[in-house]
Amino acid sequence: MEIEAIRQKWKIGQWEISAHARKRMGQRQITVDELGQVIMEGEIIENYPDDKPYPSCLILGKMSNSFPLYVVCALGDGVHVITAHWLDPEKWLDPKTRREKT
Repeated sequence: MEIEAIRQKWKIGQWEISAHARKRMGQRQITVDELGQVIMEGEIIENYPDDKPYPSCLILGKMSNSFPLYVVCALGDGVHVITAHWLDPEKWLDPKTRREKT
């Protein structure tokens, strides 16, 4: 998946946030502006080409406080935000490397 295709859809307002993502964003105190910042400035660190109904990806961005924020989104007729979360040190060795499951 190409980040530029996602950015183009986001720029022109062709995006939606799932109910699940909105719930998680509220719990995690993540704003729509922060989602946009990740999408517009971040990088894809994982691709999920077999996800349905559309391929999806994990985008990593850093907020002004330098804390990593992740956005999972799919690209279909627009950008579909699936969820968003902050770095969890229990799951990640560093912002780009997942810990091995034990």
